[in-house]
Amino acid sequence: MIREYLKEHILITDGAMGTYYDRKKTENGRIAEEANLLEPELISRIHEEYLEQGARLIRTNTFAANHAMALSKGIHNRQEQDAYVKKIIQTGWKLAQDAAQKRQEEIFVAADIGPVAENLFYEDEFNETEEYRFLADCFLECGAQIFNFETFSDIKAVAIAARYIKEKCPEAFVMISFAANRNGYTTRGISISRLFAEAAQTPEIDSYGCNCLLGAAHMYKLIKAQKLATEKYIQVLPNSGYQQIVRGQAGHADGVNYFAEKMEQIADLGVNILGGCCGTTPKHIRVLCEKLAGKVPQKKLAAEKGAEDTVSQTRNNPFMAKLQRGEKVIAVELDPPFDQNAQKLMEGAFLLKQSNVDIITLADSPLARARADSVLLAAKVSSMVDIPVMPHIACRDRNRISMHSTLLGAHINGIRNLMIITGDPVPSGERDNTKSVFDFNSIRFMDYVKELNHDIFLQDAFSYGGALNQNQANTDKVIERMKKKIDAGASWFMTQPIYSDEEVEKLARMKRELNTKILCGIMPLVSYRNAMFIKNEMPGIQVPDEIVEQYRPDMSRGEAEDVAVRISLSVMEKLENIADGFYFMTPFNRVSLICRIIDARK
Repeated sequence: MIREYLKEHILITDGAMGTYYDRKKTENGRIAEEANLLEPELISRIHEEYLEQGARLIRTNTFAANHAMALSKGIHNRQEQDAYVKKIIQTGWKLAQDAAQKRQEEIFVAADIGPVAENLFYEDEFNETEEYRFLADCFLECGAQIFNFETFSDIKAVAIAARYIKEKCPEAFVMISFAANRNGYTTRGISISRLFAEAAQTPEIDSYGCNCLLGAAHMYKLIKAQKLATEKYIQVLPNSGYQQIVRGQAGHADGVNYFAEKMEQIADLGVNILGGCCGTTPKHIRVLCEKLAGKVPQKKLAAEKGAEDTVSQTRNNPFMAKLQRGEKVIAVELDPPFDQNAQKLMEGAFLLKQSNVDIITLADSPLARARADSVLLAAKVSSMVDIPVMPHIACRDRNRISMHSTLLGAHINGIRNLMIITGDPVPSGERDNTKSVFDFNSIRFMDYVKELNHDIFLQDAFSYGGALNQNQANTDKVIERMKKKIDAGASWFMTQPIYSDEEVEKLARMKRELNTKILCGIMPLVSYRNAMFIKNEMPGIQVPDEIVEQYRPDMSRGEAEDVAVRISLSVMEKLENIADGFYFMTPFNRVSLICRIIDARK
């Protein structure tokens, strides 16, 4: 019956059960599935509200009904667990079925199954496959013919469950929805593209798509980027918006009309089944039904052929896309803190976003002095400030296993740009207690990332750059090493701070001889003392006397910063025809000074 309906109609489902129940429940601490037994009238009323507003498919209130839930309630006997879970499922099915039978129009009821926390299972007693078979049997005994597996991060167990369901009930209709972040990856680090491809090739799965984690706008972008199988039905059930914490309580944005408008755009991609997840309410479903009234299923957009075989370094990467277009980019380095307080860094990141900086870089414990982890901090900056980030990754402190894990974690968190460096050695006086690792140097690690880009990161690859010290005595050796990094996949280079005409000339030669992008380093000197320290104590940086002479020991902070701005702008002007962008190093967290230089250049 559902297949016949889908031939001519877009199917509208209900919205959220859990978050909507939380608004109405009478007792704190109770989860929605328990209410099947303890507040059945309320669950029935929620089903009825969605149906009254136009939903034609409702899901049973059983998302978390499984053995893990029984364990969390303190039930440890296996038979008692089975009975408890089965009772919640049977009651949930009856409540949904009774609500559906009250309507004159045809209503579809889907057996709703969510992912089960494997780590809550008893070893040797449960496994994921057996769990979903048990849940399927509970619903099959009730007479269910539509099965909705939602918020999954992998397909393996569901594919096995779908096969099991079809063997017992050939006419069953099996649906699966994956939950991904806005970069298209699930919590297991699997891309939506890969999961969609596997779902399309699994004959026992009738419909697949996405739900949860994202609002409708980002869900639209995610679905639009995918290849949709024409022989399958596609389902999309986004949240009402991103989760917000207000007075300690989780909530979601409530833009009902905006939600419906974006869902209409999603329907135009060829999506067959539309509804809502966390934060959505009967009001969302009513407006969605009004927006899609009379709309028929649209033709699915075909994916571009050959895309699967090409490494993509610009997808989800505005920084790299801009660099490849030949536009000058602005990168600014912020120093991770030595302690747990990142407030100044976050404030600086917000200021830089306002100055339209293209990317923020974060150093990885330079000079072998421990600071906050660059990748973790980059993920925090990206999520809170919504700006591209580029953590530096030094080869000094991690072995091969750790480096690989770091890449996976960075990718899952939406990081697509890396600055790969060998790393400063541990000072000799500390080597008895602190050991360097160096499984890689920068070039070998670039080769390693390059291989991963052709494997697990193929469709959404890392872009990475390398360090360039233009002050080394033998320029030919510098160019030779740059060529090795380019062969290893480096897309750009970031130089040491530039102060002299000699350095400008060296970089001009490198640019002529190499087909690569160079981000020229700018580090404002903020006082006479600072200038003298950098000149005399920082290896690899050359500060000419004529630069130091522009500062006086008795200068005020404002006067010294005026000089710093003037020198920086002068150097940038000399580099205008060489630089593909500028890389600012922030002295003493003076982000306002960097913003001043950037704004003055505009």
